Amino acid sequence: MSDTALSRSDASIYRTFGELFDHGFTIDKGTTVFVSSIHIAALVLGLWLLLSAPAQWAKIALIWAGSQLVFGSLATTLYTHRLITHNAAKHVSAPVHLFFCVFAQVFSVQGSVRRWSANHALHHGVDRHGKTELDPYSATWFPDAMRNFLWSHTVTHLFSHPRSDEYERSHNVQRHPIIMWQDKWYGLLTTFWLFFFPMGLGFWLGGWTGLFALTAGSMIGSVAVQHNTWTVNSVTHMWGWTNGLRSSAVNNYIWLGPLGEGNHHADHHDFPRDYRNGFGWSGWALDPTRYCILLLRGLGLVKGLNRATPEEEAEIHAARKAAAEKTA
Repeated sequence: MSDTALSRSDASIYRTFGELFDHGFTIDKGTTVFVSSIHIAALVLGLWLLLSAPAQWAKIALIWAGSQLVFGSLATTLYTHRLITHNAAKHVSAPVHLFFCVFAQVFSVQGSVRRWSANHALHHGVDRHGKTELDPYSATWFPDAMRNFLWSHTVTHLFSHPRSDEYERSHNVQRHPIIMWQDKWYGLLTTFWLFFFPMGLGFWLGGWTGLFALTAGSMIGSVAVQHNTWTVNSVTHMWGWTNGLRSSAVNNYIWLGPLGEGNHHADHHDFPRDYRNGFGWSGWALDPTRYCILLLRGLGLVKGLNRATPEEEAEIHAARKAAAEKTA
């Protein structure tokens, strides 16, 4: 790991979560109630599926939850993360924006595309200016691994963060009109797709049993997709095996849960606009999202994919080797 990365990982800002309140942080009551409620609902309805629900409906609910996990994770990694936040493609067609903003991305339960992208841009800014206090889900703010994990994985989303010039600039970026529309109506879209739609469909297909079963699938899927994507904020910034890294991330070669984002994460931080998430053959093997992006390109729905050139990849690897030798 480089000197810069070492200094970041060693430098804690706060000792406890309680200190955050003295620095302008406040509890985001709406988000806290929502996140807590779907976790409680997932637990209660999950127990009902396990202990009392008809076997057929329990199976349908689990299929629903699994489908939402894959669908929501793909929406985050493919659309919100690579195509929008990092401009991995020079052109994204209106049908792609409509499909994800009106439908697919809502199942990721990660907030609107605009808000997610703004926070993620702040997260990557640390690699340029080193101001870890501006990273909304930094894994370096506290002196111990447990607090850093809890903060970067979940607790950060329950707080309203203090405003800064960088925060204002990031959140005021004007995105595609469809993304701006989704940001305005995100609450209603979430209410419909996560609650009204599964409840109505379930009641239509199986009465009250069907309603509770598909609601259970929606709540379990919502919780699963949240924790699946949050591991990119926590795990991939705390544990890995590549020395000499220049960024705030570390490479992890085995976590395929987020459909590619958990692997080669330092490659992504070193060249974020690349439509891929990893260099070399293992990047091909461990990044299913890139295949979906290539499919969209093949269908003419996205054009002009960005990627690091072989020379740029070689420069990154050479810098890592030099940094690793320096700190050995």
